[in-house]
Amino acid sequence: MFYARGANTHIIFKESEKKMAKMKALVFKRVGCIELEEIPIPEVREHDDVIVKVAACGICGSDVKIMEGKHAYREGVVLGHEFCGTVVEVGKSVTAVKPGDRVAVDNNPRCGVCDFCRMGLSSQCEIIKEKTLGIFQNGGYAEYCRAPESVCFKLPDVLDNMVATQVETLGTVLNGMNTVQMQPWDAVLILGFGPIGYLFTGMAKNIAAQVAVSEIDPFRRGVARQLGVPVYDPDQTDLVQMAKERTRGNGFDIVIDAVGTQLENALKYVAPGGKVLAFGMDSSVKATITPYEITRRAVRILGTYIGQNTMLPAIKILQEKKIDMGPFFTETIPLEQGGSAFAKLGLDLPTLSHVPKQAMKITLKP
Repeated sequence: MFYARGANTHIIFKESEKKMAKMKALVFKRVGCIELEEIPIPEVREHDDVIVKVAACGICGSDVKIMEGKHAYREGVVLGHEFCGTVVEVGKSVTAVKPGDRVAVDNNPRCGVCDFCRMGLSSQCEIIKEKTLGIFQNGGYAEYCRAPESVCFKLPDVLDNMVATQVETLGTVLNGMNTVQMQPWDAVLILGFGPIGYLFTGMAKNIAAQVAVSEIDPFRRGVARQLGVPVYDPDQTDLVQMAKERTRGNGFDIVIDAVGTQLENALKYVAPGGKVLAFGMDSSVKATITPYEITRRAVRILGTYIGQNTMLPAIKILQEKKIDMGPFFTETIPLEQGGSAFAKLGLDLPTLSHVPKQAMKITLKP
């Protein structure tokens, strides 16, 4: 290893890595197609750039939706936004992290000066649609990634790399939790028990009086049972009747759509005066609702997007093991095998057809 300090950067690289100048990366080519390629190792370009050697990267449900064309994307980009790693190089003005630091990365840089940022709604920052790592800029399905200093958060030693991949993911969930303002007396129903549903369930178990989950996939219903929560198959259970039975006939105080397809159904299960959180994303779905029912029953429909000042809280929660992350991780596989993981997550890439899931969270290791 060598360490050098020049006019523009602080660097810590193996000599062989610098000479190699190429790295392996999974590149999104088009809907249904992701390919392993060798591309240049990213270099510091701006004064606030940080080069991260990726330790692990989770495959997100939004990555699956990108692969089937149901989420915003940019062709030719390295996917992956749930990642952590070690800083190996920094721009000349970087002070928050240094080479050798382990970091988690918030994949959504914000400008800090647009109206949304200055009004406390940074999730709507105008540059996100251009700068998001792993969607519009190269992300963590690679050996290295370039990120601005502002999105790099130091990790405590007690937090292992696997769990640290989920700092950003939990941060998005915490933004939702801040919005719904869950109370200890609430009855909560979470629609969908993928990774997002899992994290919402883990948080709700720490707060709410009762928590229930619906999930169509048998593998993921099994994981929900490991967390000790009631889980219902919506194809086999009348969820409207279940909601009445569990809540003295009122419905759930909070219903969270963790899938992005369940808004209409969520309104059937929520109590008068209750809250529906539209969290999951699926750009192919349309919903038909009756405004009169929302007004008459005083139901609040809330939406949140990504995290918002929630990376540090997420690190603290994971560090203190407030959520049982044991059943969350199904498998870790080499980066080279990343394309094969999508079938285990429910999407057959050659046909773009949905298949039974065999995993909750799969992480890639470069």
